[in-house]
Amino acid sequence: MKLFTSRWRLLLIIGVILVSGFVVVNLAHYYVSSNSVRSALINNELPLTSNNIYSEIQASLLRPIYISSLMANDTFLKDWVLDNEEDTGKITKYLAEIRNRYAVSSTFLVSAKTLRYYHFDGILKHVSKNVPKDSWFFSMHSHPENYRVEVDTNEANRNHLTIFINHKLFDYDNNFIGVTGLGLDIASVAKMIERYQHDYRRNVYFIDRKGQIKSHTEESMIDKISIQNMTGIKTIAVELLSGQSGFLSYKKGHDDILLSYRLIPELNWFLLVEQTESEALKPIRQALYLNLMISAGITLLVLLISGFTVNRYHSQLEKLAKTDKLTGLINRQYFDVLFDHALDNVGRHTTGLSLAMFDMDNFKKINDSKGHLAGDRLLQSVSVLVQEHIRKSDIIARWGGDEFVILLQKCDAETATRLMDKIRERIVSTLNEKATDISASISVGIAEYEPGDTCDTLLARTDKHLYLAKENGRNCVVSKAS
Repeated sequence: MKLFTSRWRLLLIIGVILVSGFVVVNLAHYYVSSNSVRSALINNELPLTSNNIYSEIQASLLRPIYISSLMANDTFLKDWVLDNEEDTGKITKYLAEIRNRYAVSSTFLVSAKTLRYYHFDGILKHVSKNVPKDSWFFSMHSHPENYRVEVDTNEANRNHLTIFINHKLFDYDNNFIGVTGLGLDIASVAKMIERYQHDYRRNVYFIDRKGQIKSHTEESMIDKISIQNMTGIKTIAVELLSGQSGFLSYKKGHDDILLSYRLIPELNWFLLVEQTESEALKPIRQALYLNLMISAGITLLVLLISGFTVNRYHSQLEKLAKTDKLTGLINRQYFDVLFDHALDNVGRHTTGLSLAMFDMDNFKKINDSKGHLAGDRLLQSVSVLVQEHIRKSDIIARWGGDEFVILLQKCDAETATRLMDKIRERIVSTLNEKATDISASISVGIAEYEPGDTCDTLLARTDKHLYLAKENGRNCVVSKAS
């Protein structure tokens, strides 16, 4: 029982060490990796996504800016305005041709002299200083650059949000005579946002200087929701809108949201790129769970191997503790345990208990003349022969040297004497036939249990009878009954 308990204690200790080691190592790896991923998101990935989008916006504006410059330097356009804007059909046809050739959503010309707003379908309206929506035109003359990019609703296209490239138009003497340009549908920006959200699995959208959402994959939010009223992000809205670019974070429910932002000066909008931290760490968490599962499998395998090894080792120890190495019989220590148990059961469970003790005659001479290996082989042969003639319930042990004891249960002294005499004869006939130059025989002492006997008293009488057998000339059996 103690051995059994110690085995489980050892396996438990090994299991605790392995589990603790694997858990600590995996959690430490997860902590380091999550910090590394978070740092990469903050310092590299989110800003890089923002820069890529900004670069793409700039690239998408280069061509329209170039087209508007071509229009502003087109002699036909200058001549038509200087010729008092006669024949509206010509300018309408020209604007329609530019629109179709370059696949833009809108083309226009606003005259500084007549204040007419021409587009590809004709005259849209007359601009006025009294109309706030027309202020863009009256501010263009004093604008330091020749062109300006603005985002506004397109009156010619059901007030859809449009990116306008407004370019100054000068006569041949460099006098300001109007503004020409084109418009790009903001839907192209939305498509770009969708692509980036799909590719990077991040939330991308634009807000204006007041925090109003201007472009988003959810159209219901555009121009209707401000980040200053949105859950979570409203806590950092003031800091965001007062800056130019940077990194912020906020909580939304149970998630931490990492946000990179930058101002797009061409649109006067902020570009926001958001990443849910839990989504970013999802691959690492999956790796952690996988590693823990692998660790659990390795732990289980190690425990199974350890259990098998420990059981086998303990079994060998138990066998060594009970067994005589030379003969394979039980040893004296274990025989004492079985002997005590047998005496406790006499009268209750068994009757007629006898003890036989025998040794080899002239064994020292055999060892001296033939060598110890020959003596060992003789002891092994004797143990095999004896086991062939006793019952499974009988217990044989090597007592020490060339001495053996047999505990014969349910066997009186007379029966035991007949059995041992038969064994004695078999040893003489068998072993001397195989090796005639070795005179192999045994002397046997037998004693039957008497009421009140102890292990010591029964052994003492048996040993006394063995001594008498030696005195009687050896190769004989002596018992109380003989």
